[in-house]
Amino acid sequence: MMLPDAAIQVLWALSDATGIRPEWVLPMLYLESGFNPAIQNAQGAPYYGIGQDYGPYLTRNGIEPEAYLAMTAAEQLSAIVVPRLTGMVKAYGALRSATRVYQANFLPATLATAPALPSVVAWRGSSAYASNAFLDFTKDGAITVSDLAYWMGHQAAAPECAAAIARAYVLRPSAAPPQNTVYGQDFTDPLWWLLAPAAVAGYALP
Repeated sequence: MMLPDAAIQVLWALSDATGIRPEWVLPMLYLESGFNPAIQNAQGAPYYGIGQDYGPYLTRNGIEPEAYLAMTAAEQLSAIVVPRLTGMVKAYGALRSATRVYQANFLPATLATAPALPSVVAWRGSSAYASNAFLDFTKDGAITVSDLAYWMGHQAAAPECAAAIARAYVLRPSAAPPQNTVYGQDFTDPLWWLLAPAAVAGYALP
């Protein structure tokens, strides 16, 4: 599904306000929803829309899930996704990579406890792991930040996501060229991704 220009312009407004560039948000949105604002969690869990936002969170912000699913991508981004990411920056500091943006969307509290690529964000046996076991790319019983990085790279390479990133810079030709999507400015040595699985394997759950 192609992302409308109006939604991409909302992401530029987020970038202007927080420094989170479009290429760091788009892979997260694509993994969560394929850019479809009308999608509900396939397993029936209460997550909705382009960023798969939690139903009670929507309600606390004055939007019922059914009404949220009827909103456009740009409306959902403006009403919920952008304010939430802005709040994450205020609470945890800059988000300067697709990996950290996805971490903020997946398990935001781990932004404080899992800052490096080998860091574990969810162990096998936890509810977060059980619901997202596919993220454990190395199948070692732990979802690490490097696992999240792998999936962000996979999403960024998808034709629809790559096209959305390219379109963002067509819409703002004066902007600097896209930066490293997966590692951005958060992880200066991406070779850590190769070492992270080995660093975790020694104490991963059986």
